[in-house]
Amino acid sequence: MEFISPLSLKKRKEYFWVQSDYKSKFEKNFEKYSDSIHFQNYKKNPITYKLNNYGFRTPDDFFHGDEGTVYLGCSNTFGIGHYLENVWSYKLHQKIGEGKFFNLSHGATGLTQQYYFLKYFSDKLKIKRVFHFYPTECHYRYGLLDREGNIKSIGHFQEDWKDELDEKLWQEYFIHEPYNIFHNNLYKDAIENICKKVGCDYIKYEKSNFFSRDPYHKTKTPARDLLHYYVEGQHEVYESFLKLSNHKTHLI
Repeated sequence: MEFISPLSLKKRKEYFWVQSDYKSKFEKNFEKYSDSIHFQNYKKNPITYKLNNYGFRTPDDFFHGDEGTVYLGCSNTFGIGHYLENVWSYKLHQKIGEGKFFNLSHGATGLTQQYYFLKYFSDKLKIKRVFHFYPTECHYRYGLLDREGNIKSIGHFQEDWKDELDEKLWQEYFIHEPYNIFHNNLYKDAIENICKKVGCDYIKYEKSNFFSRDPYHKTKTPARDLLHYYVEGQHEVYESFLKLSNHKTHLI
């Protein structure tokens, strides 16, 4: 049995470009770095983002009662700028995941949205484990729900398109560290509590791997959008979760 998707993305859709990994940006970068072996490869072998029946990047469709492992996070878990096989969540699932690949992640999300996704599916799917990646660059991100139940992201990444209410909330509350710490602790506790309720392990990792990207790097492969982690950075997150997999709530 299917249920209403919590995402606005189209179900069972294949995208060639999403969010920060957009066509005109790549074309501009390719013109500038046309001699980069990395950009030559992306030109020859384009990335595709195949979404399942609820708009998540996973080859597994979700149906009521399905068993699987949840991977919770932002664009780094979704895998923007990367082939799916290089994304930490997919690699980890192939190694130690149980059941279906529940990749409940989406770009530009913070803890509000991640809680929302997990809460939404917690009584519909049988969750064996939750791996949660929440790097420091995602800390100042918030989510607001409209009357239809659609969730909207507000964060430092969208300075040019905040509306008047967003900007007022941002300046009055969201930008300030005390509120941010309160907000993040609240939702981290809430996510962990869901895991306790459903009786699954919860493994979280917060260390960032965010550095400038070199299109000519000789030993590392940059993401196609030159914004997200190197392929090797994705692998480091994967290895960190492997080490943490027997330490249920240890935080690095």
